[in-house]
Amino acid sequence: MIPDFVNGPIANVFTAFNEDLSLDERGQRAILDALVATQSVSAYFVRSGMGQFYSFSVEDTRQIAKLACDHLRDIGPVLVGCSGEWDRRRDRRVDAAVFTEQAVALSQYAQECGAAGVVHTLPEAIALQKGQSPLEATLAYFEAIAEAVSLPIFLYQPPNTDPDFCLTAETLPPVADIPGITAIKVSTADAGYMLDLVHSVRGKDFAYIVGNETAYYAGLTMGARGCIGQGCCLNPAIVRAVMTRFDAGDLEGAMEAQAAVNRLCHGTSGAVSFFKRWLAERGYPVQPYHRPAADTSYAGAPGPISDAEYAAFKADIERTLADFGAPV
Repeated sequence: MIPDFVNGPIANVFTAFNEDLSLDERGQRAILDALVATQSVSAYFVRSGMGQFYSFSVEDTRQIAKLACDHLRDIGPVLVGCSGEWDRRRDRRVDAAVFTEQAVALSQYAQECGAAGVVHTLPEAIALQKGQSPLEATLAYFEAIAEAVSLPIFLYQPPNTDPDFCLTAETLPPVADIPGITAIKVSTADAGYMLDLVHSVRGKDFAYIVGNETAYYAGLTMGARGCIGQGCCLNPAIVRAVMTRFDAGDLEGAMEAQAAVNRLCHGTSGAVSFFKRWLAERGYPVQPYHRPAADTSYAGAPGPISDAEYAAFKADIERTLADFGAPV
């Protein structure tokens, strides 16, 4: 059964770090509080891609799962990224049994903490057995997780996923048929690819979540409901306006909201760095640190932001939020 919160912006929560690069619990609570204050977020996805999930250890994941579930109890649903440890170096993929064991244990822990669902990337991290296809490995991996937990399981295909593991109209249906598999987020703005995937699972109790907020309007026309992208953390009220206007039949208004979302998405090269600095200015105690990435191909790897870029983007996002009647 698709949860009600798969509807509108699901925040891919950025991660707060201390100067020594350990998790900053005070800062993490502040980020969650800032997102709650927008009154526009449907659910909170911690250990997200833009939250640098490839840099997380098993213990880091347990720590952020407990913190988020405790802090947001009775406030909003929490999704926890529960994949095993891997730095996304494809020249050193990990043992399938170890990776699966970690993923199962973390999923069970998230369930114990009160999470509303668990998120797992497609298992491109694992070293395939001789003669094993990527689809066979994917099915075995998700079947093991589904047997271990009763929570909804969300699939995640990040940017630049190994093409051999990317799902297609032919390979998505058997994965979606695994009991407990609830939805997929695919980080693409390719409307043709989105349509092929959505069409392949029509009639199933399974949701497609738009994984690039610049394509949210297109996804809504295909029957998608939820959205996860950097705008769902930076400007969720405007992302939500795309959906509410679309639902009201105001297609022109929905397109205008989508155009604003797109402009803001492309307006800064350092979304995570901007967000942390912006929150700190507004009284949320978030430090500016982020962990170095072993692999920089993931679109969410934090980058620096100059004072000039920060000032220009701050003026743009605050002006646009005001235009949409959203609090800053």
